[in-house]
Amino acid sequence: SLSLSLQYTVQRPKTTFKINKLGMSSPLFHGISAALITPFKDDGSVDVDAVPKIVDFLLERGIAGLYVCGSTGEGLGQTVAQRKTMCEAAVRAVRGRVPVMIMVAAHSLDDALDLARHAQEVGADAISSVAPPAHPGSLVEAVKYWRAISNASSLPFYVYWIAATADRSVTPAKFMEAMKDLPTFKGIKFTDTEFFRFQQLLALGVPNCVTGPDEMMIAGLAMGSHGAIGSTYNIHPSVSVAAYDAFQKGDVKAACAHQWDMNRTIAYLLEICNCAERGTNLIAGLKLVLKEVFGLPVGMHCTSLVTPLSEEKKSALLAALKACKLG
Repeated sequence: SLSLSLQYTVQRPKTTFKINKLGMSSPLFHGISAALITPFKDDGSVDVDAVPKIVDFLLERGIAGLYVCGSTGEGLGQTVAQRKTMCEAAVRAVRGRVPVMIMVAAHSLDDALDLARHAQEVGADAISSVAPPAHPGSLVEAVKYWRAISNASSLPFYVYWIAATADRSVTPAKFMEAMKDLPTFKGIKFTDTEFFRFQQLLALGVPNCVTGPDEMMIAGLAMGSHGAIGSTYNIHPSVSVAAYDAFQKGDVKAACAHQWDMNRTIAYLLEICNCAERGTNLIAGLKLVLKEVFGLPVGMHCTSLVTPLSEEKKSALLAALKACKLG
């Protein structure tokens, strides 16, 4: 038999809860949240007038939260001023209908602290950070960075766990020990496929755990996730919400069928946008679909984090996605 040293009796720390439409308390981020794209004008400025249209499109289709200026939002490719503008526009557009989390990590710690304070000032619901860009793979450096950010704001703080930058030598128990003196630490956005580690973190007391890999959303729910935050939910929000709702109702067969539909779309995006070379290339595909299929004013301008799609690839992607379930 397999003997586990993991203790499942650890007291769960307090977190921020919200009252849902049924009058019951739920973790702040649950259900399907979209990692919001940042719409730019051709001159590179944030198109604030486009933000409400994108937000309404998502919320009308059941999206339950927004993650702003993360990888999908090209946060690390923007200036601090651009990021503040996008944060303000998103919070203003949401009007309190769903929680908004702002990714505040920056190459400069001073910029990250500035963004954390700003997020609270303008009414965001939570802040989040990846590991420090200058020190990936080190929990010691990450905790120092996160502690400073956490101390700059009283908002709930969420670790943005990315497989490529996480310290994989650290056990979940050691991670939790390292995080114990961050009083605002309330959750994890787990963009990794090692779901056993995810489940251990949940069992050890992380109050609000959501998964990141869109293509494995149902698997994450099976491991106890409260929901998911992802990129492709921008273009198939209704399908992803239907998958989540089916799973919550116990209809796993229907949930898996919706996951298959989502994964057909994701497979085309990954291949045609050449995401094997650069994962953020996905953003160009998402913007193309939002613009050409749904008529949203997202523009095709991207930061230096994204390789633009050629006209040939644009045509190929739109043609391929005609066979997919979008919206």
